[in-house]
Amino acid sequence: MSARSLARRVAVLATAAVTAALLAGCGPEYDHTDLTLGHAPPKPLAGHVDYARIQVSVGAVVTAHIVSYDDDHKEMAAGLRSKDPTVVEVTGVVSPGDYAFLGLRPGQTEVEVRADGHLVLILTAVVTDQPPLP
Repeated sequence: MSARSLARRVAVLATAAVTAALLAGCGPEYDHTDLTLGHAPPKPLAGHVDYARIQVSVGAVVTAHIVSYDDDHKEMAAGLRSKDPTVVEVTGVVSPGDYAFLGLRPGQTEVEVRADGHLVLILTAVVTDQPPLP
């Protein structure tokens, strides 16, 4: 094989690699996550979810509707995971995008929100003791 032929092959392979890399990045990408509070426990128990924090009392449940969208405004496959499921348990409920957060023991952890397998949001989860009875 001549040097000229080898140089031509390397150029073709390099062009193919660059083209493949560019085409791989042309698909829809993450745009945003919508999060709305679903159900909170009755007072005096704690229960709240927003874009930064989940707060729930031990033994209580708070729910939220959490959906991530791509830049074409299409829903992305979602997944939520508690970094410490002994503090707060995360589970999907009846409707797609609806999640329940159950406080198991006092403490703090993080809940990861993933869209199409990519980490897009981290929520701080705080579980507090139940308030004393009046």
